[in-house]
Amino acid sequence: MSERPVLRTAVCDVLGIEYPILQSGMGGVAGSALAAEVSNAGGLGILAGTLTPPDALRASIRQLRCLTDRPFGVNLLMLPELRPPSSTEGIAEDAIAAVHAVLNPVREELGLPTSTRRPPTPPDFVGACLEVVIEEGVPVFSAGLGDPGPELASRLHDVGIKTVVMVTNAADTRTVEASGADVIVAQGLEAGGHRSHFTKPASRSIGDLGTFALVPEVVDAVDVPVVAAGGILDGRGLAAALALGASGVLMGSRFLACRESMAPEAHKKRLLEERGEQTVVTDLLTGRHARVLRNAMTDALGGASGADVEALPFPAQYLVNADVFAHAIEQEDAEHLPLWAGQSIGRVHDLPWAADVVSDTVRQAFDLVTGGLARSIT
Repeated sequence: MSERPVLRTAVCDVLGIEYPILQSGMGGVAGSALAAEVSNAGGLGILAGTLTPPDALRASIRQLRCLTDRPFGVNLLMLPELRPPSSTEGIAEDAIAAVHAVLNPVREELGLPTSTRRPPTPPDFVGACLEVVIEEGVPVFSAGLGDPGPELASRLHDVGIKTVVMVTNAADTRTVEASGADVIVAQGLEAGGHRSHFTKPASRSIGDLGTFALVPEVVDAVDVPVVAAGGILDGRGLAAALALGASGVLMGSRFLACRESMAPEAHKKRLLEERGEQTVVTDLLTGRHARVLRNAMTDALGGASGADVEALPFPAQYLVNADVFAHAIEQEDAEHLPLWAGQSIGRVHDLPWAADVVSDTVRQAFDLVTGGLARSIT
């Protein structure tokens, strides 16, 4: 058996991990099993916590602790719409009716009841889930779509919890560094799932930089370790990120297409079949812009053009769609699921164990870096 390669960077020292690989805390995908396997392999596994009841999050954290004794993280979306949740009573009836008007033909096709209902105001879970993170002494708190702020960062630091915050531009980078972020994730436009904008842009094309353009800009703007995200699937992406000045990578799509991922099997199957150019960015699945595989659901909602109907605010749009999504999950119907996927998904052709993703990525990056770029990374 070959020796384990040594590929240690500043982010490893900050987070207490062996390898500079973070797994994205993807909602509906990143459960305890996936996070534990990534952590056990030397990376940082991250448990999804958004819209999870506090008691359920606590149970998942404790289950994760039974599976690994290594550092792990919990991810919450910190967007203003959830802190506290905005009441749906302020959404215009006409806007809700317009969304139902395009959804009801989909419901009829699937044999579901049509609806005109106003989406409920979601429960206020963020504050309570943050208390769970603190009480359980989670090693790393991961934030997306918002700045945790200096007060929360200070509370987390007081109990030894490190903070990892995702950004999409240099201005937000400086904000979160001032708030006390220990690690900053620079998310390029290639990334699957939600775009980590703090404020929703008027257009899905506003404020988007590719990973190769964004990472050096973020690295130059701050003094804390930067992690690259977006279009990274293997050791080539890790080596490229290191060359750009990043201290590591965060990968989503590659871990989504793993055996431990909680994604529906129909979702995984589509990931193996599709090419990267089949992704679209739409706000009509959740109310915030996200990159997904194009399917019947995105087409029905206008996801290919984004012009057929105006999205409701997050998460009201997701809640209006929820009955269709639940039916699709039950029926393993990939045409009506939110198929989160990055632009690099065309290079995913298998469903490995998460630990193999970590080890293969590190080995490939190590060979590239030591073979042509440098003899060591510190």
